[in-house]
Amino acid sequence: MCDTIPSLGSQSLLPPAGSWGLLPGRALSLHPRSSGRLTLVQGRAWLTVSAAGQPSTDMVLHAGECVVLPAHSHAVLEAWPQPGGGPALAWRWAALPAAAVAPLDWRQTVAAPARDLGQAGLVLLDAAGRLAKGLLGLAVWALARPWVASLLARGAARRIPWGLHSG
Repeated sequence: MCDTIPSLGSQSLLPPAGSWGLLPGRALSLHPRSSGRLTLVQGRAWLTVSAAGQPSTDMVLHAGECVVLPAHSHAVLEAWPQPGGGPALAWRWAALPAAAVAPLDWRQTVAAPARDLGQAGLVLLDAAGRLAKGLLGLAVWALARPWVASLLARGAARRIPWGLHSG
């Protein structure tokens, strides 16, 4: 949510108190570590925003307008020259609490984790199946071992019908 800020009528190239300035024709690259609101206080700007897994977005901002930038995004802010040598660009940044930031895209916030959980579920099922097969084999061997031991003890190993008889 962006608050409307009235445009300053000043023709000064100095930014208003509490804001950052950028001269006309210059650009600035922003890499916010946390989500925040970029508000244009003075001038006009071209803004390009790119975030992981999202297409880049270009927009023109005028004094009084703002945009919410997500954490770890990349934004390039360019000050546009004003007709008649108007004011330079001035902007403010306000960090937002994590709860105040709306999700960027359902693909990033819902679909990607759901796909990851689905893949993890398949790996889990495969591992559970291999574990069950191993435990079953161990149980069969535990049951059969006394029987095989008694056959070997009685010398009946020569009569075992699996192709290993000696005679």
